[in-house]
Amino acid sequence: MYRECMVSYENEYKLAKFLLEKYSETINEREQRTIGEIKELASGNDLSIQALVEEFKEKPYNFEENYENALKKVFDFVKKEITFVDSDLGLNYWMNGKEILEIKIADDEDLAVFLCACMKALGDEKAEVIIAELDNLRTHSFVITELNGEFLLLDPTQEMEFEKYRGTKIEVIKNYEYQKQKIKRFLYRFNSTKYEQFLE
Repeated sequence: MYRECMVSYENEYKLAKFLLEKYSETINEREQRTIGEIKELASGNDLSIQALVEEFKEKPYNFEENYENALKKVFDFVKKEITFVDSDLGLNYWMNGKEILEIKIADDEDLAVFLCACMKALGDEKAEVIIAELDNLRTHSFVITELNGEFLLLDPTQEMEFEKYRGTKIEVIKNYEYQKQKIKRFLYRFNSTKYEQFLE
């Protein structure tokens, strides 16, 4: 019975992958987003995200006093409850907060945008999504912010402690790695109020 289920899932996966590849051009065309739409995804205005962060806020909530504790809880939730998938489907897509909470699966960009939106909903105006190029020339996304005067980098795709990449900006960027790859350069950074592309 178990083997039959596995074969069935494998066949469904093969069919789904074939169809996604076949129609990838159409999907990519429909999924194109303007800069304004991408910034809105990181705004924290999504009602699903607002409802989620309410669960982690102390009552009464004061940003200066309670933000770090609430952020730790949100970060743990994202790491534990949303499965990271390193997708190689060749599709360009953006998932909103409701979709991510519904299927509980996301790639690194969607996870970073989701976490940034949660941080914004908690009152963090400095949180930014970073899309970086790594030494192996692959891209990877994470979130940066400033917390009590220190630079903080959060990568929900990794099983990492909240404090792992916290300190000075130079130290954190020098020490950060994803799958043993260091940051080569930042490509984009954005949040709900800004969008910046770094050109070589």
